[in-house]
Amino acid sequence: MTIPRLNTRNGLLGVGTAAVVVGLLAGCSAPRVIGEPYAGAGRGTLATDPSDTGPTVGWVREGERFFVTTYGSSSCPIAPTRLESNDDGPMVTMTRTGGDACTADFGPASYALDLPERFHGRERVTVSLRFEDDGRVVRRELRRSDDAG
Repeated sequence: MTIPRLNTRNGLLGVGTAAVVVGLLAGCSAPRVIGEPYAGAGRGTLATDPSDTGPTVGWVREGERFFVTTYGSSSCPIAPTRLESNDDGPMVTMTRTGGDACTADFGPASYALDLPERFHGRERVTVSLRFEDDGRVVRRELRRSDDAG
């Protein structure tokens, strides 16, 4: 019985090809979205005027959980990918998801996030949204309902 001989050249070529494929797939990985999609953003938070489609924030559970709404392609929504704390409130990194081929529609995408505990008792919390694509930072204020007047 003859044992087949391993061709080292072909073996190395296979390993090299596998390494390239894994590297390409790792480079194409989608950003990890934090929070959960949120359908509760409603009247007063969703734009009805097409020229007013800036990001908005609001309470899901006052003082504990908030939502972020952005506008763009439904197949490549801008989503929260990181949550850090500033002195005056959370800093949320917003990243376009979905890859390179996006639909030409335009609509809202909302996500609910937990407010870091250190801000739970505050009357006002400033949410900073840092958009990863262009580095701009947009600040929005959350106020407790008893402080709205």
